[in-house]
Amino acid sequence: MRLKLLSAVSATAVFVSIPVMAQESGAAPDATAPADYEEVVVTGVRQSLERAAEVKRDSVQVVDSIVATDIGKLPDPTVAAALQRVPGIQVQNDRNNELSGVRIRGLTDILTTVNGREVITTTGRGFDLQDVPAEALARIDAFKSQTVDQIEGGVAGALDLRLNRPFSFSEPTLVVTARDNYADIADAHNPQFGVLAAGTTDTSIGEIGALINATYSRAENIRSVSNLSERRYSGVAPLNVPDLLVPQVLRNMPDVGDIDRKQANAAVQWQATPALQVYADGLYTHFRSTTGFAGFNPQPFTNNSRMSDVTVSDYCFDARVNAQGTNPTLVNNADGTVSIQPFTVRRVCELESARFDNVVINQNSSSEDVTQRNKMIAGGLNWERDRAKVMFDVAYQTSRSFLENFNAEVGQRVPTIFVELDDDDGPSFTIDPSIPLSSANLSLRNSINQNYTLGEGELLQARLDGEFELGGIVPKVKTGLRYARRETRFQEVRQTNTVQSIGFGNIGTPTEANARLISSLPLSPDFLGVIGEAPRLNGGAEFLGVNPAYLRSERGRNELRSLFNLPLRQPDYEPTKEFNAEEPTYAAYVEGAYEIPLGSLTLDGVIGTRVVKTERTIEGFERTGSTFSPVRADTSDVDVLPAATARLVFPNSFQTRLTYSRSMRRPDFASLNPAESLTLVGNVFLLNNGTRGNPNLKPQTSDSIDLTAEYYFDSGYAAVTGYYRSIKDRVVTSSTQETIDGLNYLISSPRNVGSVDLQGLEVSAQYFFDFLPGAWSGVGVQGAFTLADSEIKGDDPLAGNPLVGVSKYNYTVGLLYDKSAISGRLIWTHRSKYINADNTGGVALRPFDPERVNEAYVPVFLSYVRPAGRLDFSIGYDVTDALRVDIGGTNILRNKTSSYWGNERVVLGLMGDETIYSVGARVKF
Repeated sequence: MRLKLLSAVSATAVFVSIPVMAQESGAAPDATAPADYEEVVVTGVRQSLERAAEVKRDSVQVVDSIVATDIGKLPDPTVAAALQRVPGIQVQNDRNNELSGVRIRGLTDILTTVNGREVITTTGRGFDLQDVPAEALARIDAFKSQTVDQIEGGVAGALDLRLNRPFSFSEPTLVVTARDNYADIADAHNPQFGVLAAGTTDTSIGEIGALINATYSRAENIRSVSNLSERRYSGVAPLNVPDLLVPQVLRNMPDVGDIDRKQANAAVQWQATPALQVYADGLYTHFRSTTGFAGFNPQPFTNNSRMSDVTVSDYCFDARVNAQGTNPTLVNNADGTVSIQPFTVRRVCELESARFDNVVINQNSSSEDVTQRNKMIAGGLNWERDRAKVMFDVAYQTSRSFLENFNAEVGQRVPTIFVELDDDDGPSFTIDPSIPLSSANLSLRNSINQNYTLGEGELLQARLDGEFELGGIVPKVKTGLRYARRETRFQEVRQTNTVQSIGFGNIGTPTEANARLISSLPLSPDFLGVIGEAPRLNGGAEFLGVNPAYLRSERGRNELRSLFNLPLRQPDYEPTKEFNAEEPTYAAYVEGAYEIPLGSLTLDGVIGTRVVKTERTIEGFERTGSTFSPVRADTSDVDVLPAATARLVFPNSFQTRLTYSRSMRRPDFASLNPAESLTLVGNVFLLNNGTRGNPNLKPQTSDSIDLTAEYYFDSGYAAVTGYYRSIKDRVVTSSTQETIDGLNYLISSPRNVGSVDLQGLEVSAQYFFDFLPGAWSGVGVQGAFTLADSEIKGDDPLAGNPLVGVSKYNYTVGLLYDKSAISGRLIWTHRSKYINADNTGGVALRPFDPERVNEAYVPVFLSYVRPAGRLDFSIGYDVTDALRVDIGGTNILRNKTSSYWGNERVVLGLMGDETIYSVGARVKF
């Protein structure tokens, strides 16, 4: 194993306000630990940064923390937004226009815990951070290396979300928060509220504390999206203009909707005797999103379309082109060999602009409605006497997610539309301004789609930990047992009913072969409505489409079901899209701490091993003709996970540490499902799709080494961390085209790749200029730079490429202020380009290796996201000891996310990231 230390600068923009417990162990400070929290007194940016630095300094492993600047006040609106400033962590915007997709050193395989207990979302291995509002948290710990007393399952690392507990408060406390968040793109004022009440009392049976915390927020959101789908050859019908690359679909598809979040947590602690504490906790989260896409999408290859006024880019390449004008696919022959579809080699060039005449525009919408609920109840005890501690904790969680997506496609044929493919990193469209809001020529086209997904998960976990003080150079030994049982159930139906396959009888006369005028159909007036704004259409124009509220109502759905002669109810779940899984795990660990005086220096750390046994049963159905047969897979694994840390502490507040750990990640249940699932797509220009699981997937394992150098001083700290990680049996998912029952499908399937190397360096620093006079002494700075160099090894098709989603460079710089009653920050965060997706299995034309022109292979084809950053600020003022007001803004420079295919000059899409301004108040009683 080799270790490369590369350079970087990174600053923990972690800000926090609640009790911070100095950790004797690097393990996640779980609910089983003694409740020796300090009183909650932290307020302001500087205090929270100093507390976060204390956690980093006292840990025996590599950890960065975010501590709330006050009760119910993390420094950012979401968990992911706060984490983006932690060295080594990268995030990106999701369709709700919120930061999500957290990666630790480029990897998404993160174990998430709440107060040290594992939490899951339905059938997945991870936990959706969107489910827990940031204002509910007191602290976040991001662990980048592991010790054996931590729960296994995070190859990337672990996140521990810390909730307040009653013994953190020495006197009765009531805190009320209120905030208005103005979303600029959505042009909406979004409310956010929170209340926390906590107190303790001495009774005849000991001290008892209780806490309850509840939060609520609502947000309207719009994420403008314009993108260009796979390029195909223009020399085929109907365009018949040779040598050009033309997108199959030109998309204006803003994501439009709203989000509701509710959260409540409660805790009771009872100090029954000086040696015994008993506690109980409860957590409830509710997340609902109605975000769906709204499309205004020209389709250049519709029959009888024409192209003119063409301007051609000087970006050209040789491509293999099949008879349909797309990339040739592999053919599995009856004799077991693999060949390539017939093709010709064409010189093709990217368009700069063109006019499309007599083209069809789809104006479809998706009424997606997702509801996720998590419930957890837990309890345990801590017993401590003399030199022994015993901790027992048990928890039970349920997680349920229900997705309803009812989609209907309408559209119209228009005389002409002019398209510029690269207008400031995105496409732009010009059309007669009367067309987007006119319903006169709108027809029901292609299909209606009914998609329902139900995911349910249960997790029962119990752990028993013991700690024994021995003294000498081995001051402490820890040991523990853990049992966990996962049960999951997944059900789904994806039903496509095409217009051309349904007999409409006498309900209307078609205006063309596969479309029916809306005005001729027995549909309610609210079937159509203004469904969104296409930001790149005529400089920003609203357009008509199927009203999402209509599609979310049972009245509207049943009206369409009746039209298509379908049952007036949700369709039955499809057996091939179902699975059930059970997975008990058994774990045991032993860990010894050591402390060796070396003159004025001290060498300390821990050494231990964790052994985990996993048993798994997953059941589903496979289809043979019209018959469904049960299919089952049983697996059993044993993993040995050693870990060791060494920290050398100098008398001048300098320390260095070296850690080694082995971690593992079990495959997702959906990836293990042995059944094949196929979905028909009504649009002829889009591929049918499907999934095929792989029950033989192996758990991923990672061996990681971290080496740090850290210096702490009164006004700040500076730290450097070099890391190297070797991952075996990394799971990746890719797609290939296959012909099944005469139809073409894009089949997605997971596989293990041989190995992945990930290495880099993180540097972080913060400093306050205390030596400056007067108010200037409140000025501070922070900075962070991370280098993550990843490479897929072996003979995998992606060998030599970095991991998907990993930016090689990521940095944060910030200006801070904290003096008297005022505190604030101005933070810039930036990440370099990264691979967005592996599109190798798609139909897009792409360059090929001329030395392999006649070989049966498909060239790798990747899409990327361009480098981008965002500027955020916040300013708070303590009006009195009880009242604090603040203002803030995120992405105030209105930066966008831009993506491209293959070569940087081939534009894929442009997405508008939301800018939010907020004003809030916090009152303590």
